[in-house]
Amino acid sequence: MSVKETQVNILIGALLLNGFFGVVGFFVVEDYFPYLGGILFGVIIALLNFRLLFLTLDRAVKMPPAKAQAYATSRYFIRYVITGVVVYVSIRAQHINVLGTILGLISLKLVIFKTQLFNSKAYFKNIFKRKEEK
Repeated sequence: MSVKETQVNILIGALLLNGFFGVVGFFVVEDYFPYLGGILFGVIIALLNFRLLFLTLDRAVKMPPAKAQAYATSRYFIRYVITGVVVYVSIRAQHINVLGTILGLISLKLVIFKTQLFNSKAYFKNIFKRKEEK
């Protein structure tokens, strides 16, 4: 699977998961539209951070190791600050629900875990394999 196909699959998974969060929130959350706005805000920023991570890694692999480490670390802090600003804005803004924003931000991570970790049969076979006695 190519990088572009992986990105598209993760995007589709994130949209489906956030659609599920939106439907569940319709029945659970009292003020629905700020919640929905929070989900939308969070997932847009999560996708932006995911794209920035891809661009960072794509550029860092072409650099010498020491320079790549410094570059990747600086970009990590930029993404971290962006996430912090997003959470702060969602706390301060009346028209954005904090819970929705946080669900939108973490939804991409859940989709990546599902698509990459839980689909590996070899991973689970190694976990549950009995150790042979000597």
